[in-house]
Amino acid sequence: MTEQVWSSPIGDLRINESDDGEMFAQGQHVASGKPVFFSIKLPARGRREEVDFEFIRMRIAGVEAYTDMVRDFLVSELGLDPEGEGKAPLIADPEFTFWGGLDWSILFAEGSLDICEPYGVLVNFHDTHIVGFDDLSGAEEV
Repeated sequence: MTEQVWSSPIGDLRINESDDGEMFAQGQHVASGKPVFFSIKLPARGRREEVDFEFIRMRIAGVEAYTDMVRDFLVSELGLDPEGEGKAPLIADPEFTFWGGLDWSILFAEGSLDICEPYGVLVNFHDTHIVGFDDLSGAEEV
């Protein structure tokens, strides 16, 4: 695997190319006063000019609103008590992945939900709409 650094409109990104040729750009962007980790799957042959940085910036800037939206979605999907959050948040530590086009995901790496152990819960979006979630509690470490 090779690694390089790329100065982008949303900050310096580390470009990683895996043995199978997939390329991801990774970095952090400050949103709501906190750094948020993100990863961008680059188009074929790493054509960086095809990356929609404004789309990415807007999603990361909306981290608080998307977290609230996901919390409400998971409460509904899992049949939870909407008032039962308690001291520990249901979901926390969001990490964004942008897959290309309008598809993206947020991994909430921590949370009080059982499905957050050990790897968090991955919520998938198309544009601004939640399309589902992946329960990673049974996943194996890669």
